Amino acid sequence: MIDFKEEIGKYKPIRLVDDVETAVKDEVLDIMDLLQYISGKAAGGDESEMS
Repeated sequence: MIDFKEEIGKYKPIRLVDDVETAVKDEVLDIMDLLQYISGKAAGGDESEMS
């Protein structure tokens, strides 16, 4: 039978939820910036937007 108290004692979280949330948010913002830049170039927009 599984001893739940022993198993819970072995549990060690890898990252805090806040750390993961921040990392994902930063990545999404970077991707959105790239997509806006690419779509601007495809539409013939100003190339100085990323400067």
